[in-house]
Amino acid sequence: MYEKYLEPIIEQFTTGEYYREVYNAKQEYFEKAGVVYEDDPEFEQRLSIFMDWYLFDRDLPGVDLPPVKFYFKQNKDRFNDEEVNIYNDLCGTIHSIFSVKRLTWNRKSVVTRDLFSNKTYKVSDLHMNRGFSKGDIFEARLILFKGAMEFSKGFCFHPAEMESFILSEIQKVRFQNKVRQTKLILQLANMKLKHMRFSHIDVRHIYTFASRF
Repeated sequence: MYEKYLEPIIEQFTTGEYYREVYNAKQEYFEKAGVVYEDDPEFEQRLSIFMDWYLFDRDLPGVDLPPVKFYFKQNKDRFNDEEVNIYNDLCGTIHSIFSVKRLTWNRKSVVTRDLFSNKTYKVSDLHMNRGFSKGDIFEARLILFKGAMEFSKGFCFHPAEMESFILSEIQKVRFQNKVRQTKLILQLANMKLKHMRFSHIDVRHIYTFASRF
């Protein structure tokens, strides 16, 4: 599993001199994606998404590289060939909004489309305990590990009835840089959180940039 290759990165960049940096990153992330509490249904999922964002996407001050890329730069000269390939792939994860096209016949893989790039991926998932269905729209991160695509742990599923709105907003930033695309992903995550908390309100009044909620 790819997780064991992240363990030394997590240890190095979440403790000691970086402890305060994690705190600052949490403030930055949850201000954009919405604050979660321990009794929220998606609490663990949101923490996983945050940690991935911190490790893979957020540049460290004074370094201008996220922890994964900085760790690889620091250590690649002592890695063997397999480790070089693994960490090189970890430097190229795909954080996006995806839709499920279909499940494979044995339900051990899911065919999904990246709604920003329109690329299709077959994603291995030996556990398949996440209850995917055709047409699902969700935020996730794809990781290439030893030649196979896997999902990271964090997911944010969006209401299927908001597909048109989500696609229209993605179309507006499809050809912009990754920073702008990530901003939209976090804004949508914030809308999902509000939808859970204000379930009595029509979802169309929440999934909108004119919302007052």
